[in-house]
Amino acid sequence: MGQDMKILVFSDSHGRTVDIYDAIERETPDGVIHLGDYTEDVRELRRAYAYSSMPIYAVRGNNDFDSDFPMFIVITLGGVKMYLSHGHRERVYGMSSGVMANRARENGCALAMFGHTHRLFLEQIDDIMVFNPGSISLPRGGKKSYGRLTIEDGGFTIEPMFV
Repeated sequence: MGQDMKILVFSDSHGRTVDIYDAIERETPDGVIHLGDYTEDVRELRRAYAYSSMPIYAVRGNNDFDSDFPMFIVITLGGVKMYLSHGHRERVYGMSSGVMANRARENGCALAMFGHTHRLFLEQIDDIMVFNPGSISLPRGGKKSYGRLTIEDGGFTIEPMFV
Protein backbone atom coordinates (compact mmCIF):
# COMPACT_ATOMS: atom_id res chain seq x y z
CA MET A 1 0.00 0.00 0.00
CA GLY A 2 1.03 3.58 -0.49
CA GLN A 3 1.05 6.57 1.75
CA ASP A 4 -2.12 8.66 2.24
CA MET A 5 -1.98 11.89 0.25
CA LYS A 6 -3.99 14.92 -0.82
CA ILE A 7 -3.08 16.23 -4.27
CA LEU A 8 -4.54 19.34 -5.91
CA VAL A 9 -5.03 19.15 -9.68
CA PHE A 10 -5.11 22.30 -11.82
CA SER A 11 -5.23 23.02 -15.52
CA ASP A 12 -5.44 25.92 -17.93
CA SER A 13 -4.42 28.73 -15.58
CA HIS A 14 -3.24 30.88 -18.52
CA GLY A 15 -1.22 33.26 -16.35
CA ARG A 16 -3.95 33.77 -13.75
CA THR A 17 -2.60 32.04 -10.64
CA VAL A 18 -4.22 33.79 -7.66
CA ASP A 19 -6.84 31.04 -7.23
CA ILE A 20 -4.13 28.36 -7.36
CA TYR A 21 -2.25 30.04 -4.52
CA ASP A 22 -5.47 30.47 -2.54
CA ALA A 23 -6.32 26.77 -2.92
CA ILE A 24 -2.81 25.64 -1.95
CA GLU A 25 -2.74 27.86 1.13
CA ARG A 26 -6.25 26.78 2.17
CA GLU A 27 -5.87 23.03 1.53
CA THR A 28 -2.15 22.49 2.31
CA PRO A 29 -1.77 19.58 -0.13
CA ASP A 30 0.95 16.95 -0.21
CA GLY A 31 1.49 17.69 -3.89
CA VAL A 32 0.24 19.61 -6.92
CA ILE A 33 -0.42 18.54 -10.51
CA HIS A 34 -0.72 21.10 -13.33
CA LEU A 35 -2.05 19.73 -16.61
CA GLY A 36 -0.70 22.44 -18.93
CA ASP A 37 -1.37 25.96 -20.17
CA TYR A 38 0.81 27.63 -18.81
CA THR A 39 4.07 26.01 -17.80
CA GLU A 40 5.32 29.49 -16.84
CA ASP A 41 2.73 29.38 -14.06
CA VAL A 42 4.30 26.11 -12.92
CA ARG A 43 7.75 27.72 -12.87
CA GLU A 44 6.29 30.51 -10.72
CA LEU A 45 4.72 27.97 -8.33
CA ARG A 46 7.99 26.08 -8.03
CA ARG A 47 9.82 29.31 -7.17
CA ALA A 48 7.15 30.33 -4.65
CA TYR A 49 7.20 26.92 -2.92
CA ALA A 50 10.93 26.23 -3.26
CA TYR A 51 11.18 26.11 0.55
CA SER A 52 8.59 23.32 0.64
CA SER A 53 9.01 19.60 0.04
CA MET A 54 5.69 19.65 -1.87
CA PRO A 55 6.25 18.16 -5.34
CA ILE A 56 4.73 19.94 -8.33
CA TYR A 57 4.19 17.73 -11.40
CA ALA A 58 3.39 19.27 -14.78
CA VAL A 59 2.93 18.61 -18.48
CA ARG A 60 3.06 20.92 -21.46
CA GLY A 61 -0.15 22.27 -23.03
CA ASN A 62 -0.92 23.50 -26.54
CA ASN A 63 -0.03 27.08 -25.50
CA ASP A 64 3.26 26.01 -23.92
CA PHE A 65 6.41 26.06 -26.00
CA ASP A 66 8.82 25.07 -23.27
CA SER A 67 10.64 21.85 -24.09
CA ASP A 68 11.60 21.40 -20.41
CA PHE A 69 8.11 20.00 -19.79
CA PRO A 70 6.95 16.67 -21.25
CA MET A 71 3.78 16.17 -23.31
CA PHE A 72 2.69 13.44 -20.90
CA ILE A 73 3.97 11.70 -17.81
CA VAL A 74 3.14 8.55 -15.92
CA ILE A 75 3.58 8.90 -12.16
CA THR A 76 2.74 6.84 -9.09
CA LEU A 77 1.59 8.64 -5.95
CA GLY A 78 0.57 6.78 -2.83
CA GLY A 79 0.45 3.54 -4.78
CA VAL A 80 -1.84 4.95 -7.52
CA LYS A 81 -0.40 4.99 -11.04
CA MET A 82 -1.71 7.80 -13.26
CA TYR A 83 -1.37 9.11 -16.81
CA LEU A 84 -1.14 12.91 -17.08
CA SER A 85 -1.49 14.85 -20.32
CA HIS A 86 -2.88 18.20 -21.43
CA GLY A 87 -5.01 16.27 -23.91
CA HIS A 88 -4.50 18.27 -27.10
CA ARG A 89 -2.20 15.60 -28.58
CA GLU A 90 -4.90 13.00 -27.89
CA ARG A 91 -7.50 15.30 -29.50
CA VAL A 92 -9.80 15.48 -26.49
CA TYR A 93 -12.05 18.14 -27.97
CA GLY A 94 -15.55 18.32 -26.60
CA MET A 95 -16.20 15.59 -24.08
CA SER A 96 -14.44 12.68 -25.80
CA SER A 97 -12.37 10.87 -23.22
CA GLY A 98 -12.13 7.27 -24.37
CA VAL A 99 -8.69 7.94 -25.82
CA MET A 100 -7.48 9.10 -22.40
CA ALA A 101 -8.75 5.89 -20.81
CA ASN A 102 -6.95 3.91 -23.52
CA ARG A 103 -3.65 5.77 -22.92
CA ALA A 104 -3.95 5.11 -19.18
CA ARG A 105 -4.71 1.43 -19.77
CA GLU A 106 -1.73 1.08 -22.18
CA ASN A 107 0.51 2.44 -19.40
CA GLY A 108 -0.95 0.30 -16.62
CA CYS A 109 -2.64 3.26 -14.92
CA ALA A 110 -5.87 3.40 -12.92
CA LEU A 111 -6.35 7.13 -13.51
CA ALA A 112 -6.08 9.46 -16.52
CA MET A 113 -6.08 13.23 -16.07
CA PHE A 114 -6.13 15.90 -18.75
CA GLY A 115 -7.03 19.54 -19.39
CA HIS A 116 -7.35 21.54 -22.62
CA THR A 117 -11.15 21.72 -22.92
CA HIS A 118 -11.60 24.07 -19.92
CA ARG A 119 -14.56 21.86 -18.95
CA LEU A 120 -14.92 19.77 -15.82
CA PHE A 121 -15.20 16.05 -16.56
CA LEU A 122 -15.21 13.01 -14.28
CA GLU A 123 -16.19 9.57 -15.52
CA GLN A 124 -15.34 5.94 -14.88
CA ILE A 125 -14.62 4.29 -18.25
CA ASP A 126 -14.43 0.55 -17.68
CA ASP A 127 -11.53 0.14 -15.24
CA ILE A 128 -10.10 3.68 -15.67
CA MET A 129 -11.18 6.88 -13.92
CA VAL A 130 -10.88 9.85 -16.30
CA PHE A 131 -10.74 13.38 -14.89
CA ASN A 132 -10.46 16.89 -16.27
CA PRO A 133 -10.40 19.54 -13.52
CA GLY A 134 -11.72 22.21 -15.89
CA SER A 135 -9.99 25.58 -15.85
CA ILE A 136 -8.87 27.41 -12.73
CA SER A 137 -9.05 30.72 -14.63
CA LEU A 138 -11.09 30.59 -17.86
CA PRO A 139 -13.89 28.01 -17.55
CA ARG A 140 -16.17 27.17 -20.44
CA GLY A 141 -19.75 26.56 -19.40
CA GLY A 142 -19.29 26.63 -15.64
CA LYS A 143 -17.39 27.97 -12.65
CA LYS A 144 -13.63 28.08 -12.20
CA SER A 145 -12.60 24.67 -10.89
CA TYR A 146 -9.83 22.32 -9.86
CA GLY A 147 -9.63 18.83 -8.41
CA ARG A 148 -8.83 17.32 -5.04
CA LEU A 149 -7.31 13.84 -5.41
CA THR A 150 -7.30 11.94 -2.13
CA ILE A 151 -5.25 8.75 -1.97
CA GLU A 152 -5.85 6.37 0.94
CA ASP A 153 -4.82 2.74 1.35
CA GLY A 154 -3.83 2.48 -2.32
CA GLY A 155 -7.26 3.65 -3.53
CA PHE A 156 -8.35 7.14 -4.53
CA THR A 157 -11.24 9.57 -4.75
CA ILE A 158 -11.53 12.72 -6.84
CA GLU A 159 -13.61 15.70 -5.84
CA PRO A 160 -14.27 18.60 -8.21
CA MET A 161 -13.73 21.85 -6.31
CA PHE A 162 -15.17 25.22 -7.31
CA VAL A 163 -13.65 28.66 -6.81
